[in-house]
Amino acid sequence: MIQTRFVFGLGLLVTGYAIGAVFHPAPNMLHAQAASQTGLERETLANFQLMHQKISEVAAELEGESKYTSAVDGTNAFVISVGGVDALKDLEENRGVDPETFGALYAGRASPEVFPHLGTDENGRVTYKDKVVRMYSRERLRKLYARRDQLLRSR
Repeated sequence: MIQTRFVFGLGLLVTGYAIGAVFHPAPNMLHAQAASQTGLERETLANFQLMHQKISEVAAELEGESKYTSAVDGTNAFVISVGGVDALKDLEENRGVDPETFGALYAGRASPEVFPHLGTDENGRVTYKDKVVRMYSRERLRKLYARRDQLLRSR
């Protein structure tokens, strides 16, 4: 009796699943614009490229003012957004690094100047000149975010 109920219940479950899978129509997708090969809409991609161009321009300006030195390959948007940091000096002095530098070093995106001095310790942490690379302290991060907020409010 119990086996018959179990088999009957299992049969109902399987039948319900099969009917739902076969007769349930897939939702229609609406597209305002065709997505590019990147998976982003064309307008979003254009804005992304414009943003990157502007970030690169600000990086060059900050570099010219000696307020931006990167330790990674490519442009560091976080450092630029807070008005500049000497990430290489922070790394050299083992004071911690900003979040984007930290992530880039772990992802193998160090600048050619930094790359030869990177390694890992026994726990898999990235080291620079045999010292573990750490992120900035919470207090320093708070100050940087406050500085970014101030820059965004300035006119």
